[in-house]
Amino acid sequence: MKLLTGLILTLIALVVSVSTAIADDLMSQIKERGFMRVGMFVAPPESWIDLSTGEWRGIDADFTYAIAKELGVEVDPIALTHAALAPALNSGRVDVIVGLYYREERAKVIAYNKIPFWYGIDALVTQAGRKDIAGFDDLKGKTVGVVRGSAQESEAIMLQERFGLADIKKYDTGDTMLMDVKAGRVDAAIWWGFTFDYALQQNPDYDLQLVEYMPPEYLGSETLPGTYYTFPKEGSESLIATFDGKLEQLLAAGETKRVLESYGLMNPAYQTGVYKVE
Repeated sequence: MKLLTGLILTLIALVVSVSTAIADDLMSQIKERGFMRVGMFVAPPESWIDLSTGEWRGIDADFTYAIAKELGVEVDPIALTHAALAPALNSGRVDVIVGLYYREERAKVIAYNKIPFWYGIDALVTQAGRKDIAGFDDLKGKTVGVVRGSAQESEAIMLQERFGLADIKKYDTGDTMLMDVKAGRVDAAIWWGFTFDYALQQNPDYDLQLVEYMPPEYLGSETLPGTYYTFPKEGSESLIATFDGKLEQLLAAGETKRVLESYGLMNPAYQTGVYKVE
């Protein structure tokens, strides 16, 4: 009788353990509810909401919808500021965040997938017509704007040490930062080069000017920063594996080139991470 009771208790413990593991598995939760909550930010052509249709569009959207199709679920995009991304992920408000560079401090609290699906080129931009900043070497004693919580915030700290920036001003959104650049309230900004390229395509009279794209060696790297998906630290293993498996297929099929070029990003560095000065 004691042996039978022990076996029953062991089976109950096993069932509870398996049930808990299933409940903690994020991919199972997503499939059960039928949709995936995706944290994203607004930075065309990477990611934006089309106000006329309410549709999520951009490079990140195209890849995410392809992965969601593989999972057999819908996508619920949730627009957030950069500073709110990791808290939203860890609080369970979103299941995954799309479009983040790898940063060691982030990796301590959130999990990254293994395969970057494209690469970013960051840029130094200033007020159109400004002549006193012709390169990063001219930043000594200048104030530079960045988006709070973005990778560019960390980059600016490295640039401050290298080039002697007087100050780094942090903004909650890119729009407010760029307004201050245009008005001359800050000397320059570290911004996404792909966003600048896209804005210039849409408006040749764009009122910001590109000073210089940022060479990766300024950040202690041989390649440009990769763009990844991030997940909660716990319970995301199977979901991350599914993302990487699908991304591997998409990259092998040349999907990165097709998607990027559909948004006018023709520089192969966006696909390879290898930066070349033209």
